[in-house]
Amino acid sequence: MTKASTSSELAHEDTGGGGRLMVLLPGAGDLRSEHRFLSSLLAAEGFRVVTADLPGHGDSAPATEYTVEATANAIIDLVESLDAGPAVVVACSFAPAGAVWAAAERPELFGGIVALSPHLHADDSFKARAANIALMALLRGPWAGAMWAGFYRGWYKTNPPDDLDQELARLKTMFSDPARRKAARQSLTAHRDGVAERIARLGVPTLTVFGSMDDHFDDPVAVAESTATELNGDGLVVEGAGHYPHVEQPEAVAAAIVAFVNGLG
Repeated sequence: MTKASTSSELAHEDTGGGGRLMVLLPGAGDLRSEHRFLSSLLAAEGFRVVTADLPGHGDSAPATEYTVEATANAIIDLVESLDAGPAVVVACSFAPAGAVWAAAERPELFGGIVALSPHLHADDSFKARAANIALMALLRGPWAGAMWAGFYRGWYKTNPPDDLDQELARLKTMFSDPARRKAARQSLTAHRDGVAERIARLGVPTLTVFGSMDDHFDDPVAVAESTATELNGDGLVVEGAGHYPHVEQPEAVAAAIVAFVNGLG
């Protein structure tokens, strides 16, 4: 039976059991329910699955800052509080940068990282900087939930989940809270200073997963290949999927994760 808890800085749900610990983290501006399909598939394989909200998101308490380092520290606190590691962290979009940082700093707590559609490096182009400024403005007022829902719907390319409208309603509720909007804005635009250094020190096995139609990247297939190489790990490209391949094709992604984790020994 899944139990909800706020015993660490990050609010989370825990399936319990004695299986290998899997910690699932959503992207910035998202909720732990992002992993609603993946968590049940992994739990059915006997893993202890913990799904957590990022700092200031969902049911997690607001934080003083929303940097990659602060997120990493929150991940470390969660894994320590569970006292069942080393954990395999499955993280999406913004969150893999925090997972990499955490594993580089505290390698004894982590057995592996699965990076789903990771944004590990900042795009410093003029276009990207302008987009960030626009995003900060769009997500600042009471209209933010509707704006975010419009973006979010478009990130599912070929197989949006049947319950997408319900998920969008949950996101709109989160964005109705000014403190949650601030957490989402600052996480979405957080700098990546120090991440490359942690990647160079990373010693845990990795699996990267990208959708072939992820429009967060100019060439997602090329980025998938380069990211897997940079993390010195395995890679999977899910054909036809967008930014959330684990939601569009959860069975395929779960199977890859299970094979990856079982190969860790």
